[in-house]
Order: sequence, then structure tokens, then C-alpha cells
Amino acid sequence: MKYLFDSNVISDLYDIRAKNHIVIIKKLNSLVNSDSLAISILTLYEFEYAYNNAPDNKKVIIRNDINHLKTNFEITPLSIASAEMFGLLKKKFKDSSIISKENIKKHNIDIMLASCAICEKLYFGQR
Repeated sequence: MKYLFDSNVISDLYDIRAKNHIVIIKKLNSLVNSDSLAISILTLYEFEYAYNNAPDNKKVIIRNDINHLKTNFEITPLSIASAEMFGLLKKKFKDSSIISKENIKKHNIDIMLASCAICEKLYFGQR
């Protein structure tokens, strides 16, 4: 199985103090050799934003995390198919009562990640 990790999971993976760190480590230890890990290019975008907003004393840590991501995870690009899926998913959320119309914009990246996972047949689950 191929797993797509979002920025929150990656942040918790790299932060040993995070409440979900152990859960993520246990999941990683349960993977088999045929399993693979991926992140979306959007995760790199979010980490680069975090780097540029970080105080100087945290920049080295975040840059090391970014370099680790580039080396150890497959980077999944955005695609035309996932753009089409995004449009469908966002419309369904907008028309449902799952997410308020006011909050739907806050979840654009999450919907993009879900769209990518669907189109690339990646497992994209919650922690």
C-alpha cells in the first residue's frame, strides 16, 4: 500500500513531543517492504512557508526536515485529474452540511490532498 502523509502527520513525526508521534512511529514500524510513503508537493509548500516564518533559531531544524522529506519520501505532484477531482469534492462539501460555507476556504489544501490521494490511489487517512 502507498501512503500519502499530510503536513500535520509529518510535523508530528518530526516532533517527539507531539501527542501523535508514538502513534505515527508505530504505524511506520508496522509497514511492510512493499509499502511506500509519499507526500504531496503541497506539503513542501507548507514547510517552506513554515521555514520562512520561523524564528532564526528554528530555521536550521525546519530546513533539515525539508531536506529529509525530499530524500526519504516520494513527492506526489498535482495533476489535471486531481484538479478535476478537487472541483467535484469541493462542490460536494459546499453543498453538504459537513463544512460551513465560511470554513470551506480554510480546507482547500486538505481537499487538494484528498483529491490527489483519490486520483493516485494513495491511502490518505486520519491519525
